[in-house]
Amino acid sequence: MQSRRMIGDENATDKVIVIALVSLLTISVVSVIAYVGLDEDLDEGASESVWIDPVVEIEDENHSHSDLLAHRLQTENMLLIDYHNLNCDGNVAPPAELDNVAGRPCFPEYKNVGPTPGDSSEISIEGNFLEDCEKKPDGTGGCYAYVSSYNQFEILDISEPNNIVLLSTYYAEIGRMIDIKVTPDNNWVLVNHELTNSDLDPIPQDDDANSGANRLDVIDVSDKMGPIKVAEWNNPPAGFHNQDLHIDCDWEDAPPIYAQEECHLFLYGADPYPEMVEGDSGVFYKGTQVFYVPLGFESWRPDINDEDQNTSREIIRWGGYSPEPETTCGGSLFNHDNVFHIHPITGQALLYISYWDAGLRIVDVSNPPPIPDPEGISWPQDNEVGRWLGCPSEADGWYGPNGGGHANMTPEEWGGSTGALNGNGWIHYAIPYDHLLCNGAAETDPVNTWDDECGTGPQDPVFGINWRHLTMIAPEYGTNTNHTGYIWTIDTTDPAKPFLLSKWKLPGESILPDGTVHEHHYIPGGYIYSPHNGDTGTNGHVYWTHYHAGNWVTDHSN
Repeated sequence: MQSRRMIGDENATDKVIVIALVSLLTISVVSVIAYVGLDEDLDEGASESVWIDPVVEIEDENHSHSDLLAHRLQTENMLLIDYHNLNCDGNVAPPAELDNVAGRPCFPEYKNVGPTPGDSSEISIEGNFLEDCEKKPDGTGGCYAYVSSYNQFEILDISEPNNIVLLSTYYAEIGRMIDIKVTPDNNWVLVNHELTNSDLDPIPQDDDANSGANRLDVIDVSDKMGPIKVAEWNNPPAGFHNQDLHIDCDWEDAPPIYAQEECHLFLYGADPYPEMVEGDSGVFYKGTQVFYVPLGFESWRPDINDEDQNTSREIIRWGGYSPEPETTCGGSLFNHDNVFHIHPITGQALLYISYWDAGLRIVDVSNPPPIPDPEGISWPQDNEVGRWLGCPSEADGWYGPNGGGHANMTPEEWGGSTGALNGNGWIHYAIPYDHLLCNGAAETDPVNTWDDECGTGPQDPVFGINWRHLTMIAPEYGTNTNHTGYIWTIDTTDPAKPFLLSKWKLPGESILPDGTVHEHHYIPGGYIYSPHNGDTGTNGHVYWTHYHAGNWVTDHSN
């Protein structure tokens, strides 16, 4: 789940609208809007209520993980205000005559009635939240959620949070779209088709242009009722697990053939199996792969080039990155996720990359070279700005034993199966804050609400140092007999010198199968209580999903 912007109420900046995917094992996922007022005064009865730990590991005659009613637990300051089961038109798949490279419109009468299409995975939101999602006469504006649902993705209008409207769905026969990203202008979506599920979803032997694993697809969503694929990249053998995208309007070194374009689209793919041989080429590619999509946006639009509808344009591999082995302390280099972010202090275009036991990697992709470097020989391979992992990764300096770029663990404490048992390693997702924070305040908040130590803002000669940039990282475990995993808060104010501020885990204790009390919750199997994805909000609040354990909001303002 990733959102680029979340709005705080001007009269109560601690209230936010959260778009979340709430899932229970064996129960289909729905799109949900929850309203959170973390600092609201609770009524007298609520203030005396007893919080019940919703995390129960053992299934027996007293508890079933598939019993929905047994899991309708929440704190008093979170209220469900609407949901949608993603039923578009009463059909799980489009009719055979519909071109599979196009989406289809949805109808409101099917909201929250059967059938529910199935699983959902990731969600992105974009819109003019700071303008109350106002829709403009020229068709711009509004706030939208994009949900990847394995065989399809959905576009929902969330401009009125208590009235979610499903606008359209885009179906892919082979599917396995587990991640989705959208550009800030709400016009272009990037989805992946990953190899992981190919045994369950074999590549069909027909002529469907939208079928196939191992792919990145660019979708034109300027018409929210009719998304259309405009470009693709086929990437066997592994495909991509997650990805991000960026519109670059400041590419100084663009080659002459593309320099006439006002802006350029770059894609960032996370290949889960770095350094694998791609197909039969015999060429080794990096775990993080950068692509350029040429020809310009306007040339894609189907309303301008009707004859080219559903014709995929070329995507060019432009660069690559993988951690150098000597900068790790062993363990897996599995690349799970890339998140693109403009650093609010340095202005650098950065990738925040989750590299399992190699931890958080911060790589500068600000100015792509004029000549493609598809194997990542130097770009952006040579542009690693910073990193954070649990153990020292150099002999001295910031990443050495006496430096701050680690948690001073041994390789065994941090990585591999032994590290996982302690809630460490296996970094699966990273999310940087969009803005700087000072005790929870953002620059967009009214100045009279700032604490005194925030001064006049980040540029204050005395108090500017108190405005910090934070990045949250977390693991994912399929099974863990001892722990559910920590969410780590990393200070990335200086991206070249990240350091640990704090860590958090699911609160409460658990009961082991032998009946004894255990100090941590744990994961008996199937990712059931593992952290999955997170997002940032206002006032230093962070929202993180924990599979069957639901959604948790934590305060990172101090």
